[in-house]
Amino acid sequence: MQHEHEDSTAVASSRRHSPKQSGLRMKQQKIHPKLEQALTRGDLAIRQANSARATAVLNALGKMIVEASSTIGVEASIDIPQGERIYDPANGLWPQRMRVSFDGPVEEADEEELRSVYLMADDPGTMFRVEWHRADGKLGRHEGGPIATVAFLTDVEMPWGDDDA
Repeated sequence: MQHEHEDSTAVASSRRHSPKQSGLRMKQQKIHPKLEQALTRGDLAIRQANSARATAVLNALGKMIVEASSTIGVEASIDIPQGERIYDPANGLWPQRMRVSFDGPVEEADEEELRSVYLMADDPGTMFRVEWHRADGKLGRHEGGPIATVAFLTDVEMPWGDDDA
């Protein structure tokens, strides 16, 4: 009985005073197993949906690149390796990477000739980062919306810009 009294006194004391003031350590509150399960499953479902959205956005951009390139007689090829996995953004980008080749299928292209396209995670709009190996050996970067990215990669003149869409 003495033990229960100490526990209730500690809880009451912690409500009145901060842990530093009372000299007592706050106990970790037990979480109801069903609540914990619901929160864990919900969090995973949200992460999965956000990751699937990022992959779908890259796929849509890839179709734009392939179709825009075909209007000037260039055959573009895209690949999103492991796009079905669940990812979390890192360093402001979604880790899914769309690889773009203008020299045949992505799988057969020289790695130095590929362009990598990432969806930016920290931008409220839909923004992309393109990275490629420059002739001087440095990494080139371009950031822009969907239309600007297609125009940059394909050299196709666009009838409107991202602000007009």
